[in-house]
Amino acid sequence: MSTKRGRGPTQQTVQLLCARAAGRCEFEGCGITLYEEILTRKSIRNSVVAHIVAASPDGPRGDSQRSYELSQSIDNLMLLCPTHHTLIDTQEEEYPEVRLLSMKKEHEDCVERLCLHLQSKPSEMLSLASPIKGQSKVTLDQRKQSQALLPEHYAASLAGPIFAPESNKEYHSKEYWHDVDQQLEAAYRNLVESSLRWNPTQHFSIFPLAPIPLVVKLGYLLGDKSTWNIYQFHREFNSWCWQNVEQTNQFTIHQQTFRSGSSVALILSLTADISLERIKRVSDVDSVITIRAKRFGVDCIRSTKDLAAFWHCYQKACDQIKKTFPDAEEILVFPAIPTSAAFEVGRRYMSGVYPRLKLFDDDNDFFETLTIGGES
Repeated sequence: MSTKRGRGPTQQTVQLLCARAAGRCEFEGCGITLYEEILTRKSIRNSVVAHIVAASPDGPRGDSQRSYELSQSIDNLMLLCPTHHTLIDTQEEEYPEVRLLSMKKEHEDCVERLCLHLQSKPSEMLSLASPIKGQSKVTLDQRKQSQALLPEHYAASLAGPIFAPESNKEYHSKEYWHDVDQQLEAAYRNLVESSLRWNPTQHFSIFPLAPIPLVVKLGYLLGDKSTWNIYQFHREFNSWCWQNVEQTNQFTIHQQTFRSGSSVALILSLTADISLERIKRVSDVDSVITIRAKRFGVDCIRSTKDLAAFWHCYQKACDQIKKTFPDAEEILVFPAIPTSAAFEVGRRYMSGVYPRLKLFDDDNDFFETLTIGGES
């Protein structure tokens, strides 16, 4: 077989290859920097421009015709460290053309994606993970969370703080809710307030998987003390990314008054419709304000615009309660809502302006949990 080689790549082609590879080895799992020494950080040239199909027919993966046709093509070139250049050429059967092309594409696609987000800002991922109904453990995949941040933000650290309040007390008991409430407040002081003292402009991305009252409390604690984005887990897609851009749902307010008086309940019927009979079994209130989604379900909030529409409606309901029931000292809150909406309930609550919120949770029937604002 002929040993004649095809022409080598031009300097412009080599420069373009280095740019596409971001100056790093394109071999899978390597990614070593090829322009500086790892320990001393001295500038070096430690790269090899390797041919996938060899430039000569009798070389690794060579071909009698394609070796000449592809010898100058950037699509046939990989930027490699010397170790992996030797490896692919001495173990040709282990590293056929199709495998090397896959490595090259994956590496260069990754560089392209990252470069699209060079103007992104750091955000600290803050997770709230607490057993659902006090029993079902939850797990969080921070890789999926970090994907949800793009393109506006990127994860400030590989593993952000995780609030994980739990108790061995009975879920319906006051002791249980006292325990998890105290743990949540302590975690907030230790992990968020301390961080904000050092970096007052710190941005947080919130990822809650926890009972609704705890998510409301987290929103209340964060309030306007920092800038943040809230996310919710979409089980159907196994993703924290918002599934729509535009508003997909609508929310309305309804009021029912049974007699004169200042005791009032706020029903949040978003994921499911909460019947009045269920509320009456817990408290014989004088009036009920209901926020109802046009479309019920776990996917009732699919976008940030859906979420904004909800909290605008929620604030309007709170203003309505304040105006209509000036003597009310508390609002009994019965939620059937996703976690993003729960966070906003706490986030948008204004202590000293609205009556305190007495939060209920649903476990076969509604029961009292936490109180937000005023004296607990």
